[in-house]
Amino acid sequence: MYITIKSIKKTLGKYIEMTDLYIGLPMLVIFLIMFAFTNLKIQALIFLSICAFLLIPINLSKKNRMYKIMILLIEYLFKTKEYYFFNEEIKESKIKTISKYIKQ
Repeated sequence: MYITIKSIKKTLGKYIEMTDLYIGLPMLVIFLIMFAFTNLKIQALIFLSICAFLLIPINLSKKNRMYKIMILLIEYLFKTKEYYFFNEEIKESKIKTISKYIKQ
């Protein structure tokens, strides 16, 4: 008799994963310190709303939290990009060979 599991993710309940806690708890501590012991009450509330936004679960891909999507977006925006500019007089065959080269 075997016991099977759907995934190897460590979860607490249905939707909370351990990585969410590793990220969420320091955010909560920073918010509490900012709100309770400094004069940055408005900034602390803004920080809390951004943190809550980043922990929203979404069904976009296998990355199921907004902070994972934001990390992917930042990586995409700051990676090196190569741009190719062509004259209008270049024949289609040359464009096709270049596009085959790019796909490899």
